[in-house]
Amino acid sequence: MIRLESQYDVAFPIERIWPILSRTEWLNRSLGLPPVKYEIKPRAEGGSHITGQARILGQEFRWRELPFEWSEPEYYHVRRIFETGPFAETVLGVNLEARAVDRTRVLVYSEITPRHALGKFLAKRLLGPKAKRDMRRIMAHLDEFLRGRTKAMYPRLPVQPINETALQAGLKQMRLINQPPELYQRLEAWLRESPDVELTHIRPFVMARMWNRDRWEVFRLLLHATRAGLLDLSWEILCPNCRTSRGPLVNSLGQLKGQAHCDVCNIKFDAEFDKSVELKFAVNPAVRPVDEQIFCLAGPGGKPHVTSQLWLEPGEERFWRLPMLTRPFRLQSSQVQEKLPLRSEDLPPPGHNLVISCEPSRFAMVHEPQGALKSGVRAVNPNSFPILLSLEEAEWSDEILTAARATNWQEFRDLFANEVISPTERVSVGALVVMFTDLRGSTALYQGLGDAPAYVLVRKHFSVITEVVREQHGTVVKTMGDAVMATFSHASEALAAVLQIHQKLAFEQSSPGVNLALKSSLHHGPCLAINANGRQDYFGTTVNLASRLVGCCQGGDLSVSAEFYSRPEMAEFLQGCAHQPESLQMQFRGFERPHHVWRIRMV
Repeated sequence: MIRLESQYDVAFPIERIWPILSRTEWLNRSLGLPPVKYEIKPRAEGGSHITGQARILGQEFRWRELPFEWSEPEYYHVRRIFETGPFAETVLGVNLEARAVDRTRVLVYSEITPRHALGKFLAKRLLGPKAKRDMRRIMAHLDEFLRGRTKAMYPRLPVQPINETALQAGLKQMRLINQPPELYQRLEAWLRESPDVELTHIRPFVMARMWNRDRWEVFRLLLHATRAGLLDLSWEILCPNCRTSRGPLVNSLGQLKGQAHCDVCNIKFDAEFDKSVELKFAVNPAVRPVDEQIFCLAGPGGKPHVTSQLWLEPGEERFWRLPMLTRPFRLQSSQVQEKLPLRSEDLPPPGHNLVISCEPSRFAMVHEPQGALKSGVRAVNPNSFPILLSLEEAEWSDEILTAARATNWQEFRDLFANEVISPTERVSVGALVVMFTDLRGSTALYQGLGDAPAYVLVRKHFSVITEVVREQHGTVVKTMGDAVMATFSHASEALAAVLQIHQKLAFEQSSPGVNLALKSSLHHGPCLAINANGRQDYFGTTVNLASRLVGCCQGGDLSVSAEFYSRPEMAEFLQGCAHQPESLQMQFRGFERPHHVWRIRMV
């Protein structure tokens, strides 16, 4: 075995270096490695068998690729066992060591087992020296990037030329829209200068963070850029294990299927509107063609929700150093049926180790007395097949723009009214906040004022609700007579909308003889997203209960379910209310059991 390594001292903290060097797809491109063709075959026990193929130095390389192992932010490595070519096996890795608060030592290494003399020559005389030169250039560029002296994260990433005519036509159309001029300039520079890899799977909220702008402002910009022909939108169904999309992208919700399959994890799963269906953008090929070849399949940068990943051969056991469990984590494996929540209280007391046995049905955990040599977590694979063990964050990233969040925003619905799921599909929504409003006294209003004046007031009330809901990133799903149904992705936004609506709709002072009052309700829970006559709608018990709750109101008030009332956002909301909530027990039509309801006076 030939070991090649190079070491670098970087004057930045390890937490800033890991997100860059862990992006192995970009690193391989910058190193000048060729694209890889992957063959993925399912394994009977779960997961997949992955074979890679590439042509390097005129020779055909074919190898079995084992999963990456890593522990954020300390190390990662990948082992490849070759079927053809001059090498029998390679291990490629990066180790990071914090030397001080603002200094990190980076060790990049390759362990190459040649198949014959030619392989030895290539490793020592060609590939080794070239890799060192390329890594020296990459590390120098990394320093410049972290100091803000260059925009690109890696050097020598391909940048395809722009189609000037298509770009200017799109920008001309966008300038007709009321947007901050600096955003247009930023968008133009970004489309011209960004490497190809930054323009294929664009996450709006990630882009907003990088630009240091409001995320909804950037989302609006990308929506209008799509309407202007500069960008394309696509919907991806993310695997619940690797949280990436392996299937073909769809450019319309109407093409979305309720079920999907991940070839790498070898699992089938349901599309979840509020979790796993994600809206992304890509540059329009007419504006700028980009290369979407694959250079790395599953490195740590592609799975940022996984803090640590371990590969266990049959019968193998290894010590595993876990991070501080300061937020919700869980263990998961494609070869183990159940996922295991892992909390700080699960860690062993002093003098003991935690033993995790990866059985096909579940993870078994026990504490044992500490061994003489090591302490911590001992991961055990008692099976006759290998196990890929991952420690992942239980919560999905807030930077994923889900289909529920996108379609819950009125701005999106106004611009892309045709973006609805197929009439033949029903897609689950794990959690949705549903608001209903209704007017008390509208019948008497029509009789007292006449149809035309009364209709003006009712339309005004619709306009106020729609505008406030839009400002709080919700959407009006439909109106029914004087009633409104709206949806939100977050309880805090729904509560802010209810408060503003009640404050703005002071009907008592709008016209003499008008005795209107707004009734409102909030509930949250799972439901189904459906296509109702070409419009996005929601169906299920959550929606039914929210519609019943508004009947508990007397006017100028808000009714919420007990489930919604127990949310932490509600406690904060009540601190600003002048009236104490009233507790009610209600029996609603269509529900067998009574419901506990809270009613809050708003005006």
